[in-house]
Amino acid sequence: MQMRMTLRQLELFLALAKKPHIGEVGKEVGLTQSAVSMAIKSLEEILETRLFDRINKKIVLNENGRLFLGRVEHLVLGLKEAESIFRDEHLHGEIRVGVSSSIANYIIPQIFYSFMQNYDGVTFTMETGNTREVAALIESGRVDMGFIEGEYDGLDVQHEVLGTDELYIVTGDESMVRDEPYRMEELLGKRWVLREKGSGTRETFLNHLGELGKSLNVFMELDHTGAVKSILSNKDTISCLSRFSVQKEMKYGLLHRLPVEGYAFTRSFYTIWHKNKFMSSLLTTFIEFTRNWNEGFHA
Repeated sequence: MQMRMTLRQLELFLALAKKPHIGEVGKEVGLTQSAVSMAIKSLEEILETRLFDRINKKIVLNENGRLFLGRVEHLVLGLKEAESIFRDEHLHGEIRVGVSSSIANYIIPQIFYSFMQNYDGVTFTMETGNTREVAALIESGRVDMGFIEGEYDGLDVQHEVLGTDELYIVTGDESMVRDEPYRMEELLGKRWVLREKGSGTRETFLNHLGELGKSLNVFMELDHTGAVKSILSNKDTISCLSRFSVQKEMKYGLLHRLPVEGYAFTRSFYTIWHKNKFMSSLLTTFIEFTRNWNEGFHA
């Protein structure tokens, strides 16, 4: 069987090339002098050439050794660097994340930014979609983890609560604004502009309505929250959206919240991942970071 070089042999070779004293190198690496000598001899046998000359009980790097040093030094150092990346406390790598739209636009970017400030060797790639689409990315293995706005009961997906949210019924039609709360029945016939089927926002709203949802006048369905908001300045148009997504428009008077008697459209955000996903140190650290990152998550 043909022998193969080992990383340990190459490390000892580099050490001896820089400090040609077997005893001193052995002390530095915790090996006996004979163990170091045997490792170098074995390496020379594999290469079928001498790397060191033995002159007056001293070892000296010869022409073959100098050539070999030039070829392997950068490779060994690269391997050691790669090894340290996975062993030391400084985390490195790319995390692929699937995120549903309200979280993607208004919450997750700040979490990414804060995490990257603490771990400058980390990058994120993000794919967006509705709750079902993000869950499909998890099940297919295209992303490492996901953040969704609605409940998902897939057998292969594990989840935990990330934070809480409340949906607001909003409009840009100032004529609909009044002091007293509405009854839900008064609003059912308005022109409702909702997110598409599969959206966590839509499903949460309809789940809260129950049987009343069957009487809802769904005038338009749109794939993006921004598109929904752009319609709401029209007369009698109305929607139900995450409070995070309408804060800016409400601040500047572009959208108005319509309180509804007897309803609080609350929901949870969830972190999800595949049950068979290997949880690396990087992923484990990031998930723990999201658990402790509470800004903006309290309804």
